[in-house]
Amino acid sequence: MDWSKTKTILIWAFLLLDLFLGYQVYVTRISGWSDQELTRTDKGEMEMYLNQQNITLATEVPQETPEMTKLQAEYLGINPFHMKELPGVKATMEKMALSAELIPPIQIHGQIVPNELLRQLGPLLMYAEQYTADLYQSNQSRLLYWQTYEKMPVFVAPLEVSLDTGGISGYRQTYFQLREEEGARQVISGYKAIRSLVEKQIIGPGERIESVSLGYYGSYDADIQSLAPVWRVIHDGRLHFVNAFTGAVERQLVTE
Repeated sequence: MDWSKTKTILIWAFLLLDLFLGYQVYVTRISGWSDQELTRTDKGEMEMYLNQQNITLATEVPQETPEMTKLQAEYLGINPFHMKELPGVKATMEKMALSAELIPPIQIHGQIVPNELLRQLGPLLMYAEQYTADLYQSNQSRLLYWQTYEKMPVFVAPLEVSLDTGGISGYRQTYFQLREEEGARQVISGYKAIRSLVEKQIIGPGERIESVSLGYYGSYDADIQSLAPVWRVIHDGRLHFVNAFTGAVERQLVTE
């Protein structure tokens, strides 16, 4: 065997491998810089655009534009018989939800802190750890939480906690089994979602944008449904969902 020739081949092989790995690191960094630069550009342009439209942006817009997939959501319900194991809970099934009355109500001492109340309610609730508070749609008589997937809220799976005379009197819970669909794609920025609503004259002059958040949304008129990534934009107390892939405004659900 010609060791000199073999050594030369190995040296070139390792050199090419180093060049390839270095290129991969370079591409990854450049991609990250491009995304950050794009977000900064979107932010600057949007601030100028909203100022021209006399629209106030009164919230921080998330900077992330992650790769996401659609979700398949299947409603299997929560078996009321399982709830019988939870003392002090009287549970009944409704359409697409479980309704629970707490006997006796849980007393609230001091200031209402949604995440703390959820922790306190946890032993009387199935899957409590999978929900996150929605501060913008909660009020003095109802705290609203959403089921999450990978820390993203699922805006069709609410947990509504009823407050009454200083205590928690019950809750109404929707829970889905969630699975990812194939085909991950990078979502548009929150700024582009805002611009879509302004250009469609859904957000008009003089309005105030109060909240922008990324999550999932879709209709639930079938046993298994497809949920798309969306930007939820709350403005002057109204809310709209913008498809985070296409920028189209999603049709809102009509609930009874």
